[in-house]
Amino acid sequence: MTTPGVSSFPIALVGMRGSGKTTIGGILAEQLERPFLDLDDEVVRFAGFAGYASPGAGTLIDRVGWARFRELEASTLKKLIEPMPGIVLATGGGVVERADNRAWLQRATRAFYLHVPVELLALRLEADGTHRPPLGPGGDPIAELPRVARARDPRYRAVAEPVDCRDLDPATIADRIRARLAP
Repeated sequence: MTTPGVSSFPIALVGMRGSGKTTIGGILAEQLERPFLDLDDEVVRFAGFAGYASPGAGTLIDRVGWARFRELEASTLKKLIEPMPGIVLATGGGVVERADNRAWLQRATRAFYLHVPVELLALRLEADGTHRPPLGPGGDPIAELPRVARARDPRYRAVAEPVDCRDLDPATIADRIRARLAP
């Protein structure tokens, strides 16, 4: 049963790579009986319609570059949140890089920032076999975490309510977010 009093606004999860947006988003969507979407997956899907067929976001970024990926991400974000109010959306870690994305997230979603310490993010990324392209030229996705996290933290906080995810399992985090949604 859908949680009473929960707004029909899309719920967006923002945060760094490895913060658990996809895992927690799936749990939260199931709890709220809402559809779950992962923005990176949707960017890849929409990019395929535009002739950029790719098996995943990392490969798409390698093929088209960060600038084009961010353009595709921005247009996909708008296509998802405007006409689909009942979704739970796991965004990409860099969605807050563009001012227009931040404005859309602030205006059209109820957003939560999954805040995870950099040390824990590094451990998660080391254990994850997913292709993660560096965020800067010649960068190492794990070595660049502290710099990127410092730069993005104020942007995440500007668009979303922080949720401290340190030492919590995904189901507990989803429960805490759901509690914040209740009237």
